[in-house]
Formats: sequence, structure tokens, C-alpha cells
Amino acid sequence: MKAIFVLPLLTPLLGCEQPQPAISDEEFIAFRESHPGMVQTCLDEVRFGGFIEWRPDDPDCYEMLPAQRWSGLWEHGWEWTNFCPDPADTCDWMAKRGIWLEFADNVELDDIPPDGIHRIEFVGRRTKVPGYFGHAASYEHLMIIDQIISLEPVTAQR
Repeated sequence: MKAIFVLPLLTPLLGCEQPQPAISDEEFIAFRESHPGMVQTCLDEVRFGGFIEWRPDDPDCYEMLPAQRWSGLWEHGWEWTNFCPDPADTCDWMAKRGIWLEFADNVELDDIPPDGIHRIEFVGRRTKVPGYFGHAASYEHLMIIDQIISLEPVTAQR
């Protein structure tokens, strides 16, 4: 009989407390709109953990296309890495809204290639929807290399 009276008093104390957002509603709405394709888990990390939790180019934070075979040109250097899928015959790192190319954590290169243009073939995943990736958030897509098939420098033709 006493339980009937005690239970309603304890209910508010039994885990009903919701975490408080670390950023304002306006900040969160702007963040969400500027990061299309971001999965809910990462949105929640930002919402409740604040911007310190933000991982801008973490492939686990975005909807990705299934892994597939890609080939094309990769131009890279200090603060840029642009992938231009075949049939591209040029790849300009200054191109607006390109594809920011990164290697999965388990992919290791025997030698780090020098800055420049390389013909590359790999198995990888690309973001499903365009967004803002890479240096200065100026790339349209994020591409993750899961397995390198071939990588050859492109020599300048004279």
C-alpha cells in the first residue's frame, strides 16, 4: 500500500532527465543545414557536446555511397587533395567544389608520393550528398580510399 504513494514521488528521479544542448537552437539549425548528409549520431554529438565534438571530415559522420572501384587523377599537396574521376584528363587543385580525397585509417602507402598529379585506381566510398569538406570546407564531396589498386605519377608532357 505504501508503494502506491512512494512510486509517484520517485518517478521524476529515475532517469527522466534529458541532456541539455551545448549550443543554441539557432546554432544547431545552422550547423545541420550546412552539413547535409551528416548522420544523426554526429549531429547529436555536436548538439549536446558542442562544436568541440565536431569531426568535419570523419566519414563515419556522413551518409556514404557503397564502396566501389574508382579511377582518375589525384592532385595533392600542402593543404589540398583533389580527386578527379575518369574520364578527366586534367585535375586542378584550384577547381571549385572538387572531391577531397583521404585514405582510410587501415590504408598505408609504402612511400608517400611527392606533391603533384597521380593516376590512381582504388576501391572507395564517396559522400552521398554534396556538402562542404576539406581545407576551408571548399570541396563538394569527401572520398575515402579503402584499398589502393594502383598509383602512378603523371609526368609532364612537353
